[in-house]
Amino acid sequence: MKLDKVSAGYHKKIVVRDVNFEVSPGEIIGIIGPNGGGKSTLLKSINGSLSLIGGSIFLDDLDVSGASAKEIAGCMSVVTTERVKPILMTCRDVVSAGRIPFTNGFGTLKEEDNARIDRAMELMKIKELSDIPYADVSDGQKQRTLIARAIAQDPKYLVMDEPTSYMDIRHRFELMELLKRLAKEGMTIVASLHELELALSYCDRLLLVYGDGHVQLKTPDEVLSEDLLKELFDLSGDMYRKVLRSVRGEKEEGSTSFFVNRACKSFPCHDVPESEFNCMFCYCPLYDTEDCGGDYFYNDRNIKNCKNCGFPHFRDNYPKVIKKLKEKMYGSGSQE
Repeated sequence: MKLDKVSAGYHKKIVVRDVNFEVSPGEIIGIIGPNGGGKSTLLKSINGSLSLIGGSIFLDDLDVSGASAKEIAGCMSVVTTERVKPILMTCRDVVSAGRIPFTNGFGTLKEEDNARIDRAMELMKIKELSDIPYADVSDGQKQRTLIARAIAQDPKYLVMDEPTSYMDIRHRFELMELLKRLAKEGMTIVASLHELELALSYCDRLLLVYGDGHVQLKTPDEVLSEDLLKELFDLSGDMYRKVLRSVRGEKEEGSTSFFVNRACKSFPCHDVPESEFNCMFCYCPLYDTEDCGGDYFYNDRNIKNCKNCGFPHFRDNYPKVIKKLKEKMYGSGSQE
């Protein structure tokens, strides 16, 4: 993918200007910046749904500006922030729509199409939703269904606008791990992200879209070492220090807690000092495993409370949490 002197906007009014970069196969590019800065505008220009004001976008040798929707769909799939409202369609029907660009005039699915649909639903862990009407599932499940539809398209390029919307922390991590896996298989991914921790942890490079329309392309290390987030989001010194503590996983000085959600119906769920606790790492085998190897009891709200758990919510327990999520996705002992 190559963007050459791209200017994007609406009705000849430029929102993002002079965008130049090339994306290598298997690379993940994250787009970050303030609301209204032009992230979605740029993504719409990349996927061909918004005409360019200036410049060119190429998908290999295909010029997006002169390409048909079918040509673009043959190599690119898209996840947008717009909520689709299909009528009388199951979740599998919605995922199946990702194969339409490759069907005949009657929309007949072949064996290969069904295999890709099955794989996409398995990757997004929504097989159990196959026969459930799309309108009846939660917002998070709808989002995972729409991402499965994009994956079923088997694209060379995957363009996503806020793909983690409506997802809880566990499913966000699972999605980012899956994107890493797809990138290793050769898929090129461009996605806007609001969660700076995820963008800095999982993206190979970051496109910073500023409020005045100019952009910078940097590695995550450069973004932090050059203090670029402060200017990007127009942060005061105190706000910027708090952001850095958040993305680096540092507890604020004088704080007695670390991302503690006391409103959670399960809190307190572990025998861990509150000063060391982190609800962001909410993953416990007890929730889906009969015996995690630890001790537990039921509190007065009939909720399991863990003691001596192998995966407690300690704030420095990130590697264990990610390892466990990978094992659930790829199987025990996986090196993915």
